[in-house]
Amino acid sequence: MTLKQRAVVQTAGILAVIVGASVALTALLNYLTAGQIINGLAFASIALLIYSMYGVVLSRLEYDEKLKEITKNNPTLK
Repeated sequence: MTLKQRAVVQTAGILAVIVGASVALTALLNYLTAGQIINGLAFASIALLIYSMYGVVLSRLEYDEKLKEITKNNPTLK
């Protein structure tokens, strides 16, 4: 597949996600109360914070492992 074809496919995919999300959001707003929406946003915010914290911890652990590997292979860095 050429780059132009891949770009067309990815653009179509992005547009499909945007249309699907807007339809889903419209449906949700019609069927949910304000309190339910606020609770959902609060839950999503907490989930995003937990995921971000996981990413930071994972990056730190990967960095520590890489540093151990580098110092193991090069004793002058100890």
